[in-house]
Amino acid sequence: MAAARCSSVVLMLLLTCCCSAASAADEKLTHLHFYFHEVNAGAPNATVVNVASLHKNTSTFGDLNVFDNALREGPDPAASRLIGRAQGIGVHASLDESGGLTAINFVFSDYGEFSGSTLATMGHFTVSGPSERSIVGGTGKLRFARGYMTSKLLSSTDTSIVVVFDMYFTLAD
Repeated sequence: MAAARCSSVVLMLLLTCCCSAASAADEKLTHLHFYFHEVNAGAPNATVVNVASLHKNTSTFGDLNVFDNALREGPDPAASRLIGRAQGIGVHASLDESGGLTAINFVFSDYGEFSGSTLATMGHFTVSGPSERSIVGGTGKLRFARGYMTSKLLSSTDTSIVVVFDMYFTLAD
C-alpha cells in the first residue's frame, strides 16, 4: 500500500514537471533593442539630476539621481526616432564607486505594438562594463513581462551619455 502511494506521488510530480516544462517551452522570447540618451545635469535640457548627496568630498557613495531620458531607435539623437522615455532612479550603492542600483520604467510612446506599454526593471549597474538587470513586470501589451536586460555604455561626453539596451523577456498568457 505504501509503495502504491509513493508511486502515485512520484507520477504526479513527473506530470507536474512535464506540464511546467511544456508551458515554458511554449513561451515566446521577445527581444527589444534601443538606445538611452541622457543629458547631464547642468547642461541645457538636462534629463538627470542629483537629488541627494551627503558628501562634500569626491565620493559619490549614497548619491541619488532621478532621470527621464529619451529612448531612441539609434545612437544618434538627431537622426533616430524617439520611441519612449526611461524614467527612474539611480543610487550609488557601491563603496568603491564601481556601480549602484537602478529602478527604471521604460515607457514606450511610439514603439509599434508596444506603444502605450511599459517595462519595469531593477538591478545593479556597473560603471566599468556591461550590466545585466531584471525585468520585473510591465503594463499594457507587456503586462506580466519577466526576463532580463543588458546595457552597455556606447559613448560619453562632458554633457551626455548614450547607452545601448537589449531586453529579453517572455509574457504570461
